[in-house]
Amino acid sequence: MDVVETNRIGYAGGAVDVLVDTAGWDASRPQLWPSVGMYPCYDELLYDLMTLDEVRNTAYRTALERTAPGRSALDIGTGRDLNWAIEAVAGGATEVIAVEGMPETYEMARERLADLEWGDRIKLCQGLSTDLNLDRRAELCVSEIIGDIGGAEGAAVVLADARRRLTTPDAVFVPDSCATFAGAVCFDDIFGGDTGFFAESLDLLSQAFTIHNGPFDVLLGVANAGPDALVTDHARLEQLEFNGDLAVTGDTSATLTVRRPGRVDGLLLWIELRCLPGGEPVNSLTMRTNWMPVYLPLFERPRQVRPGDRLDLGFRYAPAEDGVHPDYSVTACLHTADGEAGGEHHVRHRPTDFRAHPVYERLFPAR
Repeated sequence: MDVVETNRIGYAGGAVDVLVDTAGWDASRPQLWPSVGMYPCYDELLYDLMTLDEVRNTAYRTALERTAPGRSALDIGTGRDLNWAIEAVAGGATEVIAVEGMPETYEMARERLADLEWGDRIKLCQGLSTDLNLDRRAELCVSEIIGDIGGAEGAAVVLADARRRLTTPDAVFVPDSCATFAGAVCFDDIFGGDTGFFAESLDLLSQAFTIHNGPFDVLLGVANAGPDALVTDHARLEQLEFNGDLAVTGDTSATLTVRRPGRVDGLLLWIELRCLPGGEPVNSLTMRTNWMPVYLPLFERPRQVRPGDRLDLGFRYAPAEDGVHPDYSVTACLHTADGEAGGEHHVRHRPTDFRAHPVYERLFPAR
């Protein structure tokens, strides 16, 4: 039975047709999601997935048990459940300033705080940390504003500002670092033919289109994809050092080498997050976590490749017009025995393209 169908989804101001995967939850097969943290959008399902993410939770909890005792803490992007504010207090923090910028999420966090017996050690603030002023600088900063592309939610600018204005010179930041890696893949070979957005993710898609006043080529998240999807080796494109030299712009080049016969039409990007220096990383490609790899299309059609072929990449990012969230740009040149092929892709915080690539033409069929 065909599990992919065309649905019409609404957003404020209109509606759009979209391909939908109706097969239901199945962790053994890849699922396509809109990756929306950079826009930003959240719903109850996404918050539940984050709260139940034991890979992430264990990494943060271990770091806070080591860093929180005796320190005052700042929690940026505390979320619905105040996860890291609560863990910081449980780990021995003297007090926590918890900041949440999304109004609806702030109200849910406020209700959560009211139910805590020792909630007087947490002060909840609504707004952006970049607009916040503190009477006393924090000695620990914990945040979960890491995107499926590490810096996509503005972590570099936000945490550089926190380091400069809101924390003591020797403050500890959790997480410690985040790297974004890339390898070449073929979209159709990941999904084995036609696919659509996971049905339970359509609310996030509607939210994103409402926020941006219409449909656009949303960043594509690929849940349940593993290293076997890669046709090439991999390379690091972005490195964020939250306890070191934190750059808000980047210009990286890398070469990927084909390691098996196959097809290539784009990149899979994933993160490796370390909550403590030298600690065990959270890897969104090899571990089951709420972060997921994202697919970036490069070529109009899949290109046949053989071992030894190479893909040269240029990767650039800088803050977008809002001064916080980055715009990303990828350029590529594929070198094979049959010649060269060029491609590019842009991930913008304020996206404008819609159905600009064959993958998106299929996912959003025209009437």
